[in-house]
Amino acid sequence: MRPPEFNTEQKILDAAITIFVRYGFYGITLQQIAKKAGVNKSAIHYYFRSKEKLYKKVLMEIIQVIESDEWNLKTIQKEDMNVKWFLNTEMYNNSTFFEKSIKELYPDDWGQKLILITFISENGGAK
Repeated sequence: MRPPEFNTEQKILDAAITIFVRYGFYGITLQQIAKKAGVNKSAIHYYFRSKEKLYKKVLMEIIQVIESDEWNLKTIQKEDMNVKWFLNTEMYNNSTFFEKSIKELYPDDWGQKLILITFISENGGAK
């Protein structure tokens, strides 16, 4: 059960992570995310402004988890294959937008982030 302070923005982000990881950027609609989050689609626009900005926030969250010690926890490991599939798919089917997003999120060390993402996508959860 979620704590009462669990807000709309976090509900949207959690739903977006689940759906983007499963279907990729081009495989989803904001309506799907809104339905999963239990919110109106306009709430997504209010908090994130666009599908692209929400996608970038999802990428940032995934990279933060990969870089943290949480990546090795059992609860995360059962999601490893989904994250690995997402990273592979986005790097190869959506490479231009994916790389552009990484560059915008991490202008100073985007190359290192891409190396980490490539390693994770090829090797799964082991760092």
